[in-house]
Amino acid sequence: MKVVLQDLIQDYASTPLPWRRLEICELAIPQVEAFRSAIGVRNERRALYVRCDDGEGNLGIGECSCRPDPYFSGEFVAGAWQVLSDFVAPILKTDGTFGDLARDLARIRNWPFTCAAVLDAASDLLRRRGTPDLLDRWPETPLRKVPVGISLGLFETPEAAVERVQRAVDDGYHRVKLKVSPSMEVRTVEAIRHAFPDLHLGFDANGSCAGEDLPLIRRLADLAPRVFEQPFAPDRLDLCLELKGQLPGLRLCLDESITGLGSLWTAHRLGALDEVNIKPGRIGGPLETLRVLELCHRLELPAWVGGMFESGIGRHANLRLAARLPRAEAHDLSPSKRYFSSDVLATDITMDTDGYVDLSDPAPPVIDQTTFDRLTVRRAELLNFRSSR
Repeated sequence: MKVVLQDLIQDYASTPLPWRRLEICELAIPQVEAFRSAIGVRNERRALYVRCDDGEGNLGIGECSCRPDPYFSGEFVAGAWQVLSDFVAPILKTDGTFGDLARDLARIRNWPFTCAAVLDAASDLLRRRGTPDLLDRWPETPLRKVPVGISLGLFETPEAAVERVQRAVDDGYHRVKLKVSPSMEVRTVEAIRHAFPDLHLGFDANGSCAGEDLPLIRRLADLAPRVFEQPFAPDRLDLCLELKGQLPGLRLCLDESITGLGSLWTAHRLGALDEVNIKPGRIGGPLETLRVLELCHRLELPAWVGGMFESGIGRHANLRLAARLPRAEAHDLSPSKRYFSSDVLATDITMDTDGYVDLSDPAPPVIDQTTFDRLTVRRAELLNFRSSR
């Protein structure tokens, strides 16, 4: 498959880009309810989009998946806006190829979500014009239905926790993942496990734990989670190894630590992870995503796709990747209405009563332009294209 992958990437990279205009838009998308994690509380999704068109009525769009603050990754919305305006726009070409764009954006370091949005917009434009993208060319048949799980935030009381998990179970989710943190009341999680002894339960600390929190992690491990995600800061693989030594039966999943092929390979060779949460934006866009996907297949490394707070645009793209991971038990891609009172697609992403999202229609999603415009708080047209001739 590695030879096939190289051929796919080389062929796609040579595709000419027909774009003639590019703009960036920031939207304030209202949430159904507040969501509290170790990072903080969020009440709306501040979403940043890159949009391009070919001058012939075809539009491509990519969603930047960073937060409005730098607490989850080093990227944040206001900074991404400035990077796009001041550094990406001046290097864009109107007569280059997709590979040229990827090489030019590679000069910009440590802003993968931002650069991925540009690449995703370009790839989406090509796909809407009839050019199959890299996932379309993946050599294995994709799933028609994707199993999804749900991520739930921190709870104030055990009663509230049990009631919310009961609703998730009734809705048919394949997995319930709970946010945890050093400041949490462990009794809320203990109440959930007591009420649902057979529940497919996972924990996610979002990198909030430190070495002194190992007793907390051991206490949580006693509740038999299927996986414990990102217990420590992204650069603390040493603590992951220490935890694996103390609790060899605890399955570790890395998320924020995985920023591309190199970090995934390193964590795997060290034995610091048992599975990986792939974030397409964090690993830098379509080309790197395909490389990471191939490596997971080659290593037989369990992988699933995160991205619970993306709007329908990013969520649909993530679901397409999830459809290429047939062994995953569930993905953090629950339907739009789980998070947002208004989404930006003409047809919301929905889940059936068995916990699956239907992906049998391969067509790109249709954007609800009226809603998109209503939720937009600012936009800018980037006119700094230059010819490479």
